[in-house]
Formats: sequence, C-alpha cells, structure tokens
Amino acid sequence: MVSVEQVRNSVEQHIQGTSHFVVAVEVRPGNKVVVEVDNDRAITLQELADLNKAVREELGDVADDCEFQFSSPGMGRPFKVERQYQKHTGRLVQVDLVDGRTLEGKLERYDGTSLDLRIQHPSKVKGRLPKLDTEITTIPAAEIRATKASITFN
Repeated sequence: MVSVEQVRNSVEQHIQGTSHFVVAVEVRPGNKVVVEVDNDRAITLQELADLNKAVREELGDVADDCEFQFSSPGMGRPFKVERQYQKHTGRLVQVDLVDGRTLEGKLERYDGTSLDLRIQHPSKVKGRLPKLDTEITTIPAAEIRATKASITFN
C-alpha cells in the first residue's frame, strides 16, 4: 500500500525547479491515488501524463497495485493551498464566509491570515458592467469557509 507521504514526496521531487505545485494528494479506498497539481499558468495533459509516469516508475512495485489519477484542480473547486491564491491575485474570486454570506470581487492580496478583496457590485442599469469598490475590504482567514475562482463569460 502506498502512502500519501510517499506520493507527495515523489511528486514534489519531480516538479522541483518548475512552476508546478502540489494542491492535494489523497489515497482513497481501493488503492486509488488522486493527485492534483497546478501551475502558475495552465498545466497541460502531457505534463500530467509525464508526471504520472515518472511517479509510477519511482515508486516501483508499490505503485503496481494502485490506480493513479493526476489532474489539475477544477475551476469551480475551492482553493486548497496558498499558492492558488497567489495564482489568482488580480482576478475575480467568490469568497464564501462562515456566516453564510458570499462576496465576489477582485482578489488583491492573500497572506495566509487575511484576504484583501475589492468587492464587485452588480450594475443597476441593465447591460452595464459590474463596478468594483475603490476601497479594499480585508477579510480574516478565520471567517472564510471557501474561496473559488469566478468564471465569467463575455
């Protein structure tokens, strides 16, 4: 049986010196290993396939009984690591707060303890673009339940 630490260490060794970073590693029942890797730009299927092959080869016989699934984190999925916040700085995000409110706006900064957001307000005139606050709202990390990239279609 392969462990999360073995897989994570192997993945991190193979992505060292690149702009890739590990988002999550899970070992699920039935020896299914799920690895999420992201990049400061978009990660390609070929890069994920090459990483899968390299990790399987390094783990050797331990990996033979496992089903590996390498992917990038989905667009609508909550951020799991701080580097995802850095990647999305300057972009629109949706922040779900522990009190049940949801804020949408431009991510200005995240430092692990708080998030700076320029909140976006919908236009009252149909057809006009939403407006961003000129002031930055600081939200303590303890008040954030989840943060996701906003998907907008023009």
